[in-house]
Amino acid sequence: MAINLTVELYGNSRIIAGQKLVQLEFTESKVGAVDVIRALALLFPALGGKVLDTGDKRLLSSYVFNLNGVGFQDPGKLKLCDGDALLILPSQAGG
Repeated sequence: MAINLTVELYGNSRIIAGQKLVQLEFTESKVGAVDVIRALALLFPALGGKVLDTGDKRLLSSYVFNLNGVGFQDPGKLKLCDGDALLILPSQAGG
């Protein structure tokens, strides 16, 4: 069963990638933060070193994951399901 995700980019990640939304499809049954980072690094190499730490397969400390617009997520515990939206936000974003 494929897992389809929407990744929403905000701040510098949106500027660097040149788009707001990215659709990702995974054929694995379990998808986590490392899988998303790997896919984004392949699609947008310019995010490396600015948004993504491609060596450690994580977001840089100035960015955070938000799952479905509901809450911030610990990348190590992130378990994504088909249809989820994963937001990548600058951690300094104000409200």
